[in-house]
Amino acid sequence: MVKSGKRTRRGPRQTQAIPKSGGDGTGISRGASERISAEEDFRQSREKYARMIQASPDAITLRSLPERRYLEVNEGFCRMTGYTVEEVLGKTSAELNVWADPEQRRGTVEKILREGEIHEEEFRFRTKSGEIRFGQLAAVSVIVGNRLCMLSITRDITARKHAEEELRRSESNFRSLVDDAPFGILRATFEGRILQANPAFVRMLGYDSEEELCKLDMTRDVYHDAKQRQSLIAKHSQERDFHNIEVQWKQKDGKVITALLNGHRVTGPDDKLSYYEVFAEDITQRRVLERQLLQSQKMEAIGRLAGGIAHDFNNLLGVVLGHTEILGELAGHDPRLRKSVEAIQNATKRASSLTMQLLAFSRKQVVEPKILDLNASVREIEKLLHRVIGEDIELILRLHPRLSTIQMDPGQLDQILMNLVVNARDAMPQGGKLIVETTDVTLDEPYVGQHLGATTGAFVQLSISDTGCGMDQDTLSHVFEPFFTTKEKGKGTGLGLSTVYGIVKQSGGYIMAYSELGRGTTFKVYFPLVRGVPEAAHPSDRRAEIPGGRETVLLVEDETALRELTRVLLEKAGYTVLEAQNVEDAIRFAENGERKIDLLLTDVVMPGMDGHELSHRLASRRPALKILYMSGYADDVVASRGAIHNRGTTLLQKPFSRAALLGKVREVLDS
Repeated sequence: MVKSGKRTRRGPRQTQAIPKSGGDGTGISRGASERISAEEDFRQSREKYARMIQASPDAITLRSLPERRYLEVNEGFCRMTGYTVEEVLGKTSAELNVWADPEQRRGTVEKILREGEIHEEEFRFRTKSGEIRFGQLAAVSVIVGNRLCMLSITRDITARKHAEEELRRSESNFRSLVDDAPFGILRATFEGRILQANPAFVRMLGYDSEEELCKLDMTRDVYHDAKQRQSLIAKHSQERDFHNIEVQWKQKDGKVITALLNGHRVTGPDDKLSYYEVFAEDITQRRVLERQLLQSQKMEAIGRLAGGIAHDFNNLLGVVLGHTEILGELAGHDPRLRKSVEAIQNATKRASSLTMQLLAFSRKQVVEPKILDLNASVREIEKLLHRVIGEDIELILRLHPRLSTIQMDPGQLDQILMNLVVNARDAMPQGGKLIVETTDVTLDEPYVGQHLGATTGAFVQLSISDTGCGMDQDTLSHVFEPFFTTKEKGKGTGLGLSTVYGIVKQSGGYIMAYSELGRGTTFKVYFPLVRGVPEAAHPSDRRAEIPGGRETVLLVEDETALRELTRVLLEKAGYTVLEAQNVEDAIRFAENGERKIDLLLTDVVMPGMDGHELSHRLASRRPALKILYMSGYADDVVASRGAIHNRGTTLLQKPFSRAALLGKVREVLDS
């Protein structure tokens, strides 16, 4: 029994002696009667307690001390252990191997002998079948007759222990789930005090520990703009749940991140708000990639539009350019007429230049890639760069001495260098430094994951940096769009950087711009690294007068005006022209064995059959036939690229001049 106040050591319980009665006979008789009555009461009481003990669901035992032999056990003990009364009486717990932890039980006996009682001590015991179960013991030392004994009551708490273990395991698993969650989880009060935070949330904000984080105020220390939290509280304070709320938080170092919040309000018994449980996901990188994707999709759409316009416009410009050359010959020495013709030619050439830039942006420009040494290309153009940038800008070259080679059109590489240098020059009106660097780099998965459009692998990097005025992020997001410019009216077309963008993309590379207002700009261009020997530049073999010829040319072009112009230019040079407006006409000409055909001059893409298929069909009948393709659109020659290289044929790029046409025709016929 536990009493209030200070516990004192108790000895074994003993039965007090009954005092003797008086000396007369009446007293003896009354005393005998009372004794008989008392014995009867004691017998009834003993039977009542015996029934209670036997009926108890708990195990009740009486054991001798210090031997610990079982003197009495109830049915509860037998049910709990699986032994019968006969198997237990006179035995010790060691002989029965009841205790799973014998050392602990020896300590229990010592405590009983020392203090006289034990309360709620938990232990493990073994049943007759060998099953290990849990018990809770209460015991006291008593004197029975002249023997010191231990009266104990044991309750089977196995089910409770298993439930507690399951609860502990569940709580541990739940805690592990929270601690290992990839998303931030926190509890915060209405006022903004952080109560709890998991490791992911601590990492998200860049702190070292939960304790450090819990010292912060959400409104003042976590939100980039305190008004944002105040606004969210006002809007959602009466809602039980909130979903997909985007906020801007600041990390320990001041960096701003974007987080997506979901959660709910937790209320107390009085239905008053206790705290918010919030699940936070850092979506900063996702938003960056989404913006990059939207930018990429926008550029792709603009590119398709620009490429389509330039493709059709090139045919028209070709007609205008050709007829102005004819008019120039007819004008003779009339100065006014020649001046008008030259004005038309100059305007046409400028328009052609613009369409070529649009084709470059949209990655539709016809190119002739070669293996190049980027360092050599930079050095070849260095003198020109000095003249372009002026004396107040210092040009610094940092070229890697063992640079790998790249493969691209030499003219396009010059376009990239000139456009980036001119752009840098215009950003430094008061002078500054222009740094051109080259090096080999490898783009890895982390870089590619943060830069949409980039691919992993080995690249040759061209970096052009200036110390100019720089750009803000909004301007930076538009720099590669065609016709976007920050220059004054009349000082730029807005096609320079868009041309660079298209050329780099067409070559399989990647371009990235870095800039801050007042801190300059850097453009980094990544060209795919190739292995090979750089090709030497071919010297120009242009002649003042390009001779014509007497050969027969089969001309196939579905654009009537361009076909007629081309026929006129060829016939004036002495060639015999068979004019076909479609592939059916061309096949009829070729099947006529009496006609000699020296050259097939054909557009690449036409209704019904493309130029590649036509040339293959005609060449099977006429093995000596030479082939010259016409196109101003890269997609048109993709299907023919293999045939062009394998058969040694050539491309005539639209729009073309009279000299370009006759030069290519003569080149192919003489090859």
